Amino acid sequence: MRLRLLAALGLPALVFAAACASGEGGGDQGTAGSTGTGTGGTTSSTGTGGTSSTGTAGTTGNGGSTAGTTGTAGSTGPGNGGSGPGTGGNATGTGGSGPGGSNATGTAGTGGATGTAGVTGTGGGTAGVTGSAGRGGVSGTAGAGGRGGSTAGTSGTAGTTGTAGTTGSGGSGTPGPSGLPVPPGASGMPKPTGAGTTMTLVNWAGFKGAVTYSFDDDNDSQISNYSMLKAAGGEYTFFLWTGRSQATNAIWKTAMADGHEIGNHTKSHDSNGQCNATDVKAGGDFIMSTFGKPAQTFAAPNGSTCFKTPASMYYFINRGVSPASPVTQTGNSDPLNLNCYIPATGQQASTFNSNVDSGRSQGGWVIYVVHGFSSSDGSYQPVDIGQMTTAIKYAKSLGDMWVGSMVNVGAYWQGGKAFAAAMTSTSGSDKTWTWTLPAHFPPGHYLRVKTDGGTVKQKGVEIPWDGHGYYEIALDAGSVTLSP
Repeated sequence: MRLRLLAALGLPALVFAAACASGEGGGDQGTAGSTGTGTGGTTSSTGTGGTSSTGTAGTTGNGGSTAGTTGTAGSTGPGNGGSGPGTGGNATGTGGSGPGGSNATGTAGTGGATGTAGVTGTGGGTAGVTGSAGRGGVSGTAGAGGRGGSTAGTSGTAGTTGTAGTTGSGGSGTPGPSGLPVPPGASGMPKPTGAGTTMTLVNWAGFKGAVTYSFDDDNDSQISNYSMLKAAGGEYTFFLWTGRSQATNAIWKTAMADGHEIGNHTKSHDSNGQCNATDVKAGGDFIMSTFGKPAQTFAAPNGSTCFKTPASMYYFINRGVSPASPVTQTGNSDPLNLNCYIPATGQQASTFNSNVDSGRSQGGWVIYVVHGFSSSDGSYQPVDIGQMTTAIKYAKSLGDMWVGSMVNVGAYWQGGKAFAAAMTSTSGSDKTWTWTLPAHFPPGHYLRVKTDGGTVKQKGVEIPWDGHGYYEIALDAGSVTLSP
């Protein structure tokens, strides 16, 4: 009615414009005879975070109603575990314009910074670092109300925090000439500079400790559950009682082809009358003729110490059955009666894991001897295959525990002891370490060492620096030289 009166008087209608300002109170009201009630502008949906487009504020009607709200700031994407960073949100809400006055453009909240991804580990399991969480976005500035309009637009919502990256397992990169697993940690460490004077062993190849899961007696439940053991991702040692028919099962060739070790557990498994070199040799002969490769470690039947002497005639390692404690790199464990853990019947994964945790805290090597997964095949103190594989996966998941075979971990342990006992000599500015390996030490094994500078050589050939922080030296060479 008032509009009709204005029109009848010949007065022009006043149009109110909304200014894009700082987000404070409304503008001046236009002067008119009697202002008609304008229809309020519609408010748009808020902008969706992430990569979506921003929301457009609603227009004000004649006489103007509430200005549209600013779009909601985008949330940050999660940091991907392993290598990919999360994607930050970036949308801002755009103010709309209306006939009765344009609404201010609210500055949307800035999306949080993306989480930094964790470094992905490999094999071994080292661990990658956890990605940093993204920073929350700041609140957007509210748009000011247009003149003749009413309430200013509301503030944009701050961006949410990005999710941290997950922890990787083991280190990343390609193994060196040793074939040893890559340890956790950085892969671009600079080579030490300056004149070198010292060389030190890297314990357990750069891991905090080691775990070996060994399986005795070639029981049927080992054969039927081999696929589950393989899927758990460990590297194992199977000690064969070669006088049994199960020793001829094709699964053991499969296991060797899969990278696992086949060890000697004698032909008769007799720790009384046959506790002699003949029985030890017979087991070794079967393995050589069946697999075309010699056994390199031995496990005494029933852990009997009577095998120490006959085992020493063929092997550098003889695994016993006690005590249940970790082997340390510098400790005095007997390599010809090597201590290990035998799980109780039905032992749960939590107990396996507790032993691994203890060994890890001590910087030691935890050796398990398991006989099987069912009492029906005569396995001594059997455990559930599900609990066994859960325990293996736990050890692997730590990332800083080397899960390896008896021969590989044992050779590093014994090789490290030989290096620690090495004789040193100097020639000019060169310093040489010379060692003697135990009898029947298997060929082709390496150590990892660090220096405070200089050039490392073996047999006159320079050894390349590995960016994980060490040099790999061949134990077969018998010596290593450090030159300035």
